[in-house]
Amino acid sequence: MIISHSRKFILFTDPLGAGEQVQSLLAPFGDAEIGATPRNRECNPFFHGMTPLEAEWAFDAAGYAFHTYLRLSTIEDPFSRLARLYDRIAQTDTVWQLRHLAGIGAPSFSHWLRSTHADGLGAGHRNSPIWRQRGSWSGKAWECGRINHTIRTEEIEEDIVPVLGALGIAPALEITKQDEMIRDVWRQRYDPHAIEFMAQRYCWDLAQYGYSTPRQRKAA
Repeated sequence: MIISHSRKFILFTDPLGAGEQVQSLLAPFGDAEIGATPRNRECNPFFHGMTPLEAEWAFDAAGYAFHTYLRLSTIEDPFSRLARLYDRIAQTDTVWQLRHLAGIGAPSFSHWLRSTHADGLGAGHRNSPIWRQRGSWSGKAWECGRINHTIRTEEIEEDIVPVLGALGIAPALEITKQDEMIRDVWRQRYDPHAIEFMAQRYCWDLAQYGYSTPRQRKAA
């Protein structure tokens, strides 16, 4: 999360950290302290992983006019994001790691996928870190109608240039496109049932941001 009172914008970053290039570009203009976690909110009301709705409440409490700021959000294709979330949980969850050591193995991707939610506790529980809970949220649940402009991490240059112009920031972009081979790795995770499940759950995201399912790839 980046807040610039001088430039009047707020950047809400994807809970899993997608859109690092956008963060790097706008970080020099941030002039508000952002906490690492929601702890000590009495001293610092803003924290990384904060939703736009939570930020609106914090802005109102602090006497800032939330709706006068340009409110930006980065978003990632839900198909790649959920695959990345699964991998991160496998690397950090103690229970999953013990299962692996015991020879049981982690839950299959398809089985795990159906246990997640597109809002609320997402892919975690009450004590899970924010990235795990909100990493599986839909764009609709995450933005909650509070965002002016969404930047797709797959189309950063196309989506951010108009924003930079509005903010009076000279673009200095070095966009790194995701390698096709990397994209194919997460596409292979999805069987037809998982694709159908994702297409129904994230139908708003697919329609809103122009994403396509792994089996319905757009022509180059």
